[in-house]
Amino acid sequence: MAELTEPTESTEPTESTGLTGLVADVLQVAPAEVTDDTGPATSAAWTSLRHVQIVARVEQTYGVKLTAREVRGCRTVRALRGVLAEKREAP
Repeated sequence: MAELTEPTESTEPTESTGLTGLVADVLQVAPAEVTDDTGPATSAAWTSLRHVQIVARVEQTYGVKLTAREVRGCRTVRALRGVLAEKREAP
């Protein structure tokens, strides 16, 4: 699986890098606090509003469009990485 550290556009804040940095920025936590298991079940900062904000930033930053099913399924950073990997591999 390809490493997802480089966005397709440069809309991500300079103090953050990659998906972990993006999530940390939206959640307003330090990047070191974000792991692949970070999600609403493990972080009080990941609220339903923040989930929508994360999805919007992922779509904007990586130039992808997530389906409603994908949005509902992306409940951790690991799940977001998986969806992004699938989107990059799709023709």
